[in-house]
Amino acid sequence: MADSHSHDARPGNLWPLVGRAAALRTVMEAATQADVGGVMIVGPPGVGRTRLAKEAVTRLAAAGHPTAWATGTRAAAAIPLGSLLHLADVAGPVTGHIFGQLVERFSAPTGKRPVFVVDDTHLLDNVSAALVYQLAVHTRTFVLLTGRQGQTAPDVMTALWKEGVARRVELRPLSDSEMDTLLERGLGGPLDAVTRHTFRRLSAGNPLVLRELAQSALEGSALLRTDGLWHLGGHLRITGRLGDLIEAQMQVDDPAVLAVLEVLACKEPLGQPVLEDLTGHSAVVQAERQGLVMVEPSGARHQTRLAIPAYGEVIRARMPRAQAHAIWARLAESLAASPRRRADDPLDLVMWRLTAGLDSSGQELLAAAERAAERLELEVAERLATASGAADGGVDANLTLAEVMALQGRFADAADVLPAPEECDNDERADRRAILREKIEYWQYETAPAQGNPTGERAAEAVRAWTMLIEGHVAGSLSIGTALLTRPGPPLPAEATARAATAVVIAAGLMGDIRLIERASATGLEVASAHRIASPWTQAQVGAARCLALLLAGALTTAAKAVELAYREAVETQLAAPMVGVWAIVRGLVAKAQGRVKPAQQALREAVVLLSEHDPLRLRGVYLAELAGAHAMAGDTVQADAWLSRMDGCPPPRGALFDAWIERDRAWVAAAALDLSSAAGHALRAAKTAGKAGAPMLEALALFDAARFGAANEVCDRLHQVARDTAAPATAAFATMATALATDDAHLLGEAAERLHRLGHLLPAAEAAATAHRLHAGARRRTAAKAALVFARELLTECDGARTPLTELTGSEVSLTPRELQVAKLTAAGLPSRAVADRLGLSLRTVNNHLGRVYAKLGVSGRDALAQVLGQPDGEEPHAQELLRGDACRMRPN
Repeated sequence: MADSHSHDARPGNLWPLVGRAAALRTVMEAATQADVGGVMIVGPPGVGRTRLAKEAVTRLAAAGHPTAWATGTRAAAAIPLGSLLHLADVAGPVTGHIFGQLVERFSAPTGKRPVFVVDDTHLLDNVSAALVYQLAVHTRTFVLLTGRQGQTAPDVMTALWKEGVARRVELRPLSDSEMDTLLERGLGGPLDAVTRHTFRRLSAGNPLVLRELAQSALEGSALLRTDGLWHLGGHLRITGRLGDLIEAQMQVDDPAVLAVLEVLACKEPLGQPVLEDLTGHSAVVQAERQGLVMVEPSGARHQTRLAIPAYGEVIRARMPRAQAHAIWARLAESLAASPRRRADDPLDLVMWRLTAGLDSSGQELLAAAERAAERLELEVAERLATASGAADGGVDANLTLAEVMALQGRFADAADVLPAPEECDNDERADRRAILREKIEYWQYETAPAQGNPTGERAAEAVRAWTMLIEGHVAGSLSIGTALLTRPGPPLPAEATARAATAVVIAAGLMGDIRLIERASATGLEVASAHRIASPWTQAQVGAARCLALLLAGALTTAAKAVELAYREAVETQLAAPMVGVWAIVRGLVAKAQGRVKPAQQALREAVVLLSEHDPLRLRGVYLAELAGAHAMAGDTVQADAWLSRMDGCPPPRGALFDAWIERDRAWVAAAALDLSSAAGHALRAAKTAGKAGAPMLEALALFDAARFGAANEVCDRLHQVARDTAAPATAAFATMATALATDDAHLLGEAAERLHRLGHLLPAAEAAATAHRLHAGARRRTAAKAALVFARELLTECDGARTPLTELTGSEVSLTPRELQVAKLTAAGLPSRAVADRLGLSLRTVNNHLGRVYAKLGVSGRDALAQVLGQPDGEEPHAQELLRGDACRMRPN
């Protein structure tokens, strides 16, 4: 199922033309205007001048224009007309004869206008340039020219656009969205956000560099398609082709400029004074003048970086090892002599020394390990912490090593290196050890969190608040977490504060207390913001908890806005892939709760890819189940079954709350197969589990699912009780819709649809409107039916492909009640009445009664006629044998 393989069709020479529609239109329009002699396309190397010219000449040739192509080169420029000789019938060495022959070739007075393309005009000899000028000015020929920006071209080429004979088109680097489009079309499928951003960053909008980077990654098997997404998972190997292309594009002949590029290849961005100390002021100026380096303001200072970061990859790969070691050593020496104010300075210093073969002290190694851990570069952090311990890093090195192992989910290894209590002889060390011990006790030894009798170790209590929440002790978690955040005393460590805040935030969401969500998240974010440089993941942890709590409390509109902003920021600020993966999970959960099934599927697939090697808390089963649920909401039973089967193969997540969440997804998978009786049973079990945990909002969500699966009568009273007990507006909307479904009240369904829509519950609102439409239509209330139909269609458009048992709007089935529609659909799919009765939990007599009313309402008799009336496009409706098979068979997606 996790299809990891390279592209079957490697990128060819011509990727799709993207981001050049306006430029192409200018060329095509100019070719039709007799008073325009041509177009000059100008841009930096690799930006797509030749690609645009090829596209234009292909279209002009298809329109009947005679075309010819020539390319300027340094070698051909040594010979007069050297780049154009292939176009002439060369009978002798006389330049004038060839010149006249070429002019005559392009001087036909009739027929379609000739088109002459000259690529790289800056490399033409003067005689060739004069001929091109002659054709543009004195013949009907349309000349399409390309030139490299910043390169001196023959004066007649410049004269063409300066004198207005030809139009000048300047190509700029592609935008981020255009690069994304080019990648997706060139590779034939979507990429995960981290891979997309990596390619964008390395290529800096240069389409040729982008294409060659992708080609190199494919050839080195670093770029693989996994679970439907292209993912850059390995080291990007620099192929000979990529290296030669980049070196030809840079055209570096000056050793001083090369020295500047080599330093920046080892470290960018780099402060301008540091770079000039290492390479000289004039060399930096010359590199900037050639467009190879950019100097940008950064606060009161200036930073230097490569114009295209991919240059650094090639330079570093081809740099002599001795030269690289010398540069790393000089960089380390310079940094060691500086104040080292940047958060990454300790890590940079040690890594540069290691690369140069130099030693660092135990304390320097420890500081570097701590920073690597904060950046979630866990393999590096473990290596540095181990080295620090071996170099007398002491108890702090062992604490850091244990923390790194715990972040990797290796709690047994963390227990082995955890220092003894007596070694942790100050408050900071004692807090760190207490936090670690609590994690190890819960995740390794699976010890249930203690309730009551707090130990006094406030840092450990913060972890305990979180583990109690997972286990379903919501009130206890809320009590401990609130006390930690409000009780006077020494300040908690940042991690402990974040854990206490997230426990309170999630507990508040489960209780439906939106005000408490915002208060507790503000407290956590205040502490996280103060440590955002040292611990960027802490801010993300609290922010993600807030989004999840808003989801639980039913405030989906607010949650959706917050998660989109946070997700984009995580990608753009280049947070570690696991952090982007966490935000992808939250993004997918919110989209699924809204009913936006395609965005939910995309986000959750991305999480699966980005977190494939990172699951320290055994949460993979949760988002795999959510992915199954998202496919079920689209009516895709094959994919839903497959993802659910994959979830069943994962280690089960700990905690009653996760059990309830997964049970809801099982309900949706059953509903997609039209097994509504089983679906309602799963939802009711989830509600019971959530109720025992004291999580009324999760209970309400599960009860609401059950109502949508046909058990509205069973859950109405409890839903109304939950609505009275919680302050969240969503529970009242759930109760209203459940009552309307139980009583077939079309007007009340319309009211519920409006309320749910305002809260961001798009799919339930669409289901309410669709059901109201069917009921109004059955009662012959045409105006009301039409209004409900319009609203339902608008909502389903927002849901982008959702298809549930309550969303049907097509054909004569609109006059059926929800239960009659369920019976009719199963019967039309080929199930006998007994199987329908078993599936829906009804008696055979009740099913036959429903069928009788269906036949009467639709004016048909017999199952064949019913199937024709309710017929679906090929491939949409499951066959009878698939429906009868039920849950016994799980299929893996392709």
